[in-house]
Amino acid sequence: MRRFTAAVALTLAFAGCEHTAPFAPADTGSDQPFGAGSPRRVTLNLGDDRAPAWLPDESGFWYSFERADRADHDRCLALLPPDGGRIVRTLCDRIPAADDSTDAWTEPAIDAAGRIAYVAISSRIGEVAPRAGALVLATPPALTADRVVVTLPYLGSDQAFRQVAQLRWLGSDALAYVAQRVGYVAPCRGCALDTVRTGVELATLDLRAAAPSPVVLPGTQNASSLGTGESPDVIYYTLGGDSRVFRRVLSSGADSVVHDFGAAGIARDVQVAGRRLVAVVGGNVQFAFDSVLGYVVQRDGGGTLHLVDLSSGVDSTVSAGAQLFRRPALSPSGTRLVAEAAMGRSADLWEFDLP
Repeated sequence: MRRFTAAVALTLAFAGCEHTAPFAPADTGSDQPFGAGSPRRVTLNLGDDRAPAWLPDESGFWYSFERADRADHDRCLALLPPDGGRIVRTLCDRIPAADDSTDAWTEPAIDAAGRIAYVAISSRIGEVAPRAGALVLATPPALTADRVVVTLPYLGSDQAFRQVAQLRWLGSDALAYVAQRVGYVAPCRGCALDTVRTGVELATLDLRAAAPSPVVLPGTQNASSLGTGESPDVIYYTLGGDSRVFRRVLSSGADSVVHDFGAAGIARDVQVAGRRLVAVVGGNVQFAFDSVLGYVVQRDGGGTLHLVDLSSGVDSTVSAGAQLFRRPALSPSGTRLVAEAAMGRSADLWEFDLP
């Protein structure tokens, strides 16, 4: 048998073929959702996908996703097309000096001019409680964080710290949100700490002020969710342990009940577009005094998605089966709905086409 030395093999390699430019790799991405029909899964992440928020023109939606490919498990913001598919844009904390911390960007809210307000929280890797945070404002086209609106957490009137959730625009000059109290408890001896978030009140921020200060909306104690209305002067909200959805005119402070889900259970995560109202109702939710934390909390593992026609009062169920959902985002036209599928400590986003 003839043996080839390394030198002969190298000579044959150069003599036997021509080294032209390598083939370009095929584009394996897709602009289409993972599956057709309704509902359809629009994110497939080994980490956690949460807090969807539609663009005002309905050309896509932003959401917060966990970086499962990084040891620090940062959370970034991503923009998806309206039907799902390939991520169009991401916003992350990419400063190398931040690699020793977990930086979470979440609760995006987008105004008509394309500005994004969101919450940025930073903690040491592996720690439960954050070290620092802020509600920041990013302006297109760069969408860099060009203004810190308020630092987080901040002290409430009861001297307990507040965090910001369910951030909403009221026109172009103000923001509204659910002010939450965040506690940390171990479900068993030796177990890891569990983060317990519960709504305390609704608050607003006037962006025209040089240093905006939170203004609490009276009568919203234990508020659990917030939705914007037909004008910047109208909001919809729910209260912990309550089956009703309230409508408030901010200029007058007048409240009215727009729907009561009654025996269906506790209502939360309200969203309104036109004459359509969406809420999460019943399911895995408890509202009670927590003897460890020392205050009333609403623990929420998700529920059933309900769609209400505000003109007729007709209530229909959007989701079916055992799957529970949280944090629905109703598109401006009221024809699409993106929601978190609750799966323990993680979540993916699913989209529903509404009739």
